[in-house]
Amino acid sequence: MQIIEVKNQLVSTIALIDDKNRILIGKRPVGKKFENLWEFPGGKVKKNETVEQALIREAKEEINIDLSKNCIAPLAFSTYNNENFNIIILLFISRKWNLDPICNVHAELKWVKANNLNKYNMPPANKFLVTSLQDLLL
Repeated sequence: MQIIEVKNQLVSTIALIDDKNRILIGKRPVGKKFENLWEFPGGKVKKNETVEQALIREAKEEINIDLSKNCIAPLAFSTYNNENFNIIILLFISRKWNLDPICNVHAELKWVKANNLNKYNMPPANKFLVTSLQDLLL
């Protein structure tokens, strides 16, 4: 019997909500897994990093915003399973940040109303996250 080691990867993501109750999403770049699909900004949690620290770091790297730990709140999580890895996606929300989001990593950024999120093709694990946002904002 062959034993396959399955790795778990934590991913912290953020749903920025502006004063018009729109949510920021980014289009994944060509050449990345799930290319051209829309996602919430964020990324992998590194070793010896909390999920909040990862989120703050990733938000700065990906969309050049400054988040404060006091201004983010957990909303939902989702999982994606493959043969060799499990991804656990944590979704946080924030209505307060510093600096305007800019496109550092994504092919495009877009502000979208919660009821329109289903019109954007997203990776499979994001569907549950979208439902949680819609429950919160609709």
